[in-house]
Amino acid sequence: MNGRFIITGSQSMLLSDKVSQTLAGRTAILKLLPFSMSELKAAGICERKDYEEWIFKGFYPRTFDQSLKPEDFYPFYYETYLQRDVREIQNVRDLGKFSDFVKLCAGRVGQLLDYSSISNDVGVSVNTIRGWISLLEASYVIFLLRPYSSNMNKRVIKSPKLYFTDTGLAAFLLDIQNAN
Repeated sequence: MNGRFIITGSQSMLLSDKVSQTLAGRTAILKLLPFSMSELKAAGICERKDYEEWIFKGFYPRTFDQSLKPEDFYPFYYETYLQRDVREIQNVRDLGKFSDFVKLCAGRVGQLLDYSSISNDVGVSVNTIRGWISLLEASYVIFLLRPYSSNMNKRVIKSPKLYFTDTGLAAFLLDIQNAN
């Protein structure tokens, strides 16, 4: 069949392997992350005085186009993520421990990633934590920021810092609604 098609999906783990196998060399995979402050400002949605509020609201498009309150959006989003993406796709057996792990990660935003410490706190092996970190990265829940150094060896060897892609999700997981 000749033609051009745009195939979209909201789950990178579901699409990436199948698309790259069947359409090798003919695909482009774009990462669509939550809005940035500059995008919201350019669209006239957010003023500088509102930045603190938006940090807790988060930046997922659905909270803007459907005017959903964060307290209505994030519980549904997180439950769907756990049930569909984590349980069904990645076959994580103990969702309770995984949920504890995600909340611990939210509490460590901006800190050096310490697999052993997280492993001890959650009560699972370091290898399990490594797999779960990879899962959160692959689903764009978190990203790891590697340190900069002019020495390439230090860049590779030193521990990265852990950040959530969306501040609203991190705030929800920590049960923080505002700066107070």
